[in-house]
This record gives sequence, structure tokens and C-alpha cells, in this order.
Amino acid sequence: MIFSLITLIIVFILLILAVSRWKVHPFIALILAAIGLGLCLGLGGTKTVEVLLQGFSDTLKWIAIVVILGAFIGEVLQETGGAFRISDTVIRWVGERKLPWAMGIIGYIISIPVFVDVAYIVLQPVTEALAVRIKKPILVVGLALAAGLTVSHTLIPPTPGPLAVVSLLDAQIGRLLFINAFVGAFAMVGGIIWASYFCKNFRIPYDDELLKRSEFTSDQEKFLSKKQSVLLDLAPILVPIFLMAFGAFFPKEEDIIGSILSLISTPVIAVLIGAAIAWLQVNKASQKASESQLVERAITKSALVIMITGAGGAFGYVIRESGMPDGLVGFFSDLPFLGFLLPFLIAALLTSVTGSITISLIGSASIVGPMATSLPYSAEMMAALIGCGSFCVFHANASFFWLLNRLHKVPVHTLYNTYTIQSLVMGISGLIGVAILWILGIH
Repeated sequence: MIFSLITLIIVFILLILAVSRWKVHPFIALILAAIGLGLCLGLGGTKTVEVLLQGFSDTLKWIAIVVILGAFIGEVLQETGGAFRISDTVIRWVGERKLPWAMGIIGYIISIPVFVDVAYIVLQPVTEALAVRIKKPILVVGLALAAGLTVSHTLIPPTPGPLAVVSLLDAQIGRLLFINAFVGAFAMVGGIIWASYFCKNFRIPYDDELLKRSEFTSDQEKFLSKKQSVLLDLAPILVPIFLMAFGAFFPKEEDIIGSILSLISTPVIAVLIGAAIAWLQVNKASQKASESQLVERAITKSALVIMITGAGGAFGYVIRESGMPDGLVGFFSDLPFLGFLLPFLIAALLTSVTGSITISLIGSASIVGPMATSLPYSAEMMAALIGCGSFCVFHANASFFWLLNRLHKVPVHTLYNTYTIQSLVMGISGLIGVAILWILGIH
């Protein structure tokens, strides 16, 4: 097990050096890292390739079409001026200083029914427009949004991970919601503070690109002066989110209506409907670019995002299929001095190794569930500890890491200094929330 851990650390170091120092393209670096790790961990050549291809396809089968459709919506919002009108409205409502907090709260609400990656992709054009309007680095606004998205995805049912934890720990969902909402607030505050105050100095070349692309010209002045309801601009974003939320909160009956609800609430179909609404808006306005040109732009911009995200998913999949996470967790579970923090540490270990929140939640709950009677707190507090640990830490084996890398062209070393540290800050902040509840007598 020590050999496996050392091997993993060496591969991570080589991956970081390859991308940041040796300038190897992330796609090639991730594929080579996955193959090398699989061979070193004893999967064998054929099995390693099979697992890599399965991980790549499993990642892309739900994200590829969504990314392209989301990029098309973004192109339409840029072409019609919708992104500028939305950003102007948001800033007038909340003000520039409170914008990161507003983005965090928006993310917190949206990600209860919608997966983090999908929600971030759909909101990308607005996030970028807002960053330009308040003259802040994209990472300030983007990571504030990511903080809210991640918290509800990790802690609040009906997201699949938290629901699985409720079942595995036999927890009371009402009490768990109360505890996790309190703990989640601490985690989100920690993430937003980190994004607002510690990421403001991380200006990247993409920020200048956005600024140049969005200079306040007479065309944009015309967009803002156009008498169009901002709700129409928001429709391609809000309708998919509403449809996905509707499918998450309402049971699907086995009849025609239930089948239709099940279909339109899936991310691909929901975002496709949003893209259709955006297409109608292009037809209504006299634009320089046609629908076909906007689709081609979206596909061109999405190709790198899709490929690198798929490679990141494949890398994480190889790690998971090697069996190493179970061995590492078993090794640390046998250390008696971990005591109170055992669920937190196991979840943190699984997230760091696999890059998957859902796997971390389910794996940790499965491991510590049988120990519930010997630990000094309730199943609901155990779930909160698992959730906090599941924030720590995201890095090169997490698909969202590479999504940020490609969507905003964020250098890998910058993501380690911002996004990775933010995830650690969120985990520790949530742990502080757990400690406060413990002091107040809520066990």
C-alpha cells in the first residue's frame, strides 16, 4: 500500500511538471499519466487501456453534448447582447461589492437539482460578463459561483451523493438537512472569502482577452439600451435549470406524462430546449452571425474542453479501478488515534485520490457506517463530517479542474494556487461549523 501511495504521488508530480514546466499538452499528459499509473499499479496493459477508454467514454457521454449546447447558448448571449443586459441587471440589484456573495448563493440554489459541471457551463457567459463589468479576475466570480455549486452538490439532498449517505447511514433526512445546511453555510462562506480576497491578485491572460472582447462599444451601448426584458435573455439559462429541478423534485410516474417529464428533465434534453429558445432569439434579432456560424463557433470552442475533461475523467477512473482507494482507506481506518475525525479524513482521502465527490460520499459512508455505534456522534453529524471531507481536495484528477482550465484558459499552476486551496479552505470551514454544533450540544 505504501508503494501504491508513493507511486500515485510521483505520477501526480510528473503530471504537474509535464503540464506546467515541460509544456506538454494537458490531454497528452493526462492520457500518459493514466496509462503509466495503471501499469505501475498492476492493472496490466490491456486492462489499463480498457479502463482508460471506459472512464473517458463515461465522462463524455453526459458532458459532451451539454458542453456544446451550453457554448451555443453562450454564443447567442454574446451575439444578441443578452450577457451584457443580464450582467448589468445583476450589478444594479446587488452591487459590485456583494457580487461574489450573490454568485455563491445563486450556485447554492441551482446546484441542488443540477450537477455542478452542467450548472457552471450554462452560467459561463454570465459569469464572464459579470467579471468584465466589475473589473475583477474571472477566478473571483467563477470560484465564488463554484463554492455555492459545490456545497449544495455535496451536502444537500436530493443531490444523489447526499441521498446515498442518508440511506447508507440510516440518517433522519430532516435533521440531516438542518445540520448540513448550517455546516454548508460555513463551507460556502469560507470558499467565497477565499475567492474574493485571495484570488483577486490572480489575473490571467484570459481576463485581458475578455476585456478586449467586451470593450464598451457603441454596439454594446445599443444592447443595453434595447428595450428587452432581461427575463427573455435569461430564458435559455433558467428554463433548463427549471426543467432539471422539476425532474429532481417530482417523482416520475410510469405513464406517458411521467415518461415525458423524465425525458425533458435529463440534462441533455433540458439544455437542448434552452438552446432552442436561444435559437429563436437569434432569429428575432438582426445579427451579424447566422445560427450555423454560432453552432460552429460553439463546437470549435468546446472541442478542447470536452477532450481534456474526458482525459481528466479517464485518469480518475484508472485510479478508482486500481483498487488503491479501498486499500488506502482500510490502512487509515486501522489507525485508532484518528478518532473523532475519522469520517472527515476518510472522505478527504477518497476525494484527493479519486477526484469524485459522489464516490467520496458513498465510499466513506459505506466504510464508517458499521462504526456508527462506536463513534461519539449521531449519523447526521457523521454525514456532515463526511461532507466536509469530500471538499478536500480537488486537483488534476477532478474533471471540474480541467473544465475550469479550458473554459477560462486558467494555467494549471494557477488552479492549484486558487481552486485546489479553495477546496481545502471549504473543507476546514465546514469542519468549524461541525465543531460549533458540537459545542452547542448538537451531536
